[in-house]
Amino acid sequence: MKKIFINNLLIALIFFFLLEIFLKSFGLSDLRGHGSELITKQKNVETVVFGKKVYLNSFGYRSSNTQSKYINKNKKIVFIGDSVLFGSGVNEEQTFVSKLQNKNQEFLYINAGIIGNDLSENIDDIKKNFKLFPGSEFVVIFTLDDVENKTEQETNNKTNKDNNFFNLAKNNFFISRVNHFLRTKSYSYLWIKGLATKPSKRYFEESLQNYNKIENINYFAKKIEKMKIFQKMNSIKITFVIIPYEYQTRSNCKKNNFMPQKKIKNIFTEKKVVFLDLTNTFCDNKKPKKLYLNFDPVHLSVKGHELTYKYLLNNLY
Repeated sequence: MKKIFINNLLIALIFFFLLEIFLKSFGLSDLRGHGSELITKQKNVETVVFGKKVYLNSFGYRSSNTQSKYINKNKKIVFIGDSVLFGSGVNEEQTFVSKLQNKNQEFLYINAGIIGNDLSENIDDIKKNFKLFPGSEFVVIFTLDDVENKTEQETNNKTNKDNNFFNLAKNNFFISRVNHFLRTKSYSYLWIKGLATKPSKRYFEESLQNYNKIENINYFAKKIEKMKIFQKMNSIKITFVIIPYEYQTRSNCKKNNFMPQKKIKNIFTEKKVVFLDLTNTFCDNKKPKKLYLNFDPVHLSVKGHELTYKYLLNNLY
């Protein structure tokens, strides 16, 4: 019996080892997670994000190496956003900001993306970079979950007894630690988890609930108004770029899934915010799913960054 158990265990280990190699080699799964250096906002450091080696320069921004310096140009464009802008899951030279810089050397493009930041922090990021890079114009890469009031959401998660299985699992210390370890190491785990839990669909449906809460819409509108006041006081240019959810691009882009864009653009129009919406551009792609990382609700793949780069090159300035 013991020998049978050991043999079966060895077969299982060999199977998962070969599965790891297969999934990685054919790009069917992507790692997740990031180093603690990003949480503590370290500078001039090397770390790992979504399985990719990344470098942070003296500003704590993603660069080609830790000693990378910005060459001052008459035209400076600072990109503000979260992990989608940061380029989680792709090499630095494959991000759309890096591609814009390589294409147009007359401009200075700065990727000031901070993993985990939301709209509230974006406002502070604009104020900070306005001082760091005087005379800059700003582009905010906007993902649709930014309408959520995170402080209120965290409070609700702690007090809501009807939390679903996924939220309960996240709040379990042991499960969350095991999940964190496996998602940073195992392609097989993320592949199986992606197939079983349908993260893109689940993430979109959870986010959709936020758009049905008037308090969240009001929260977003107030933050935009605050940003507009700062913009007007300092005569700076700010452009928002809307990135759709991966789930929205499925099934020939069902129009009933675009309620978030509609509400956001209504606020932008009311507040006279300049914006660009990549939703139709992504939907018009023959294989929109390939524009995102595997089983990822919003992070862009190499192809997604390429498409965004081409769009911004033709429509931004």
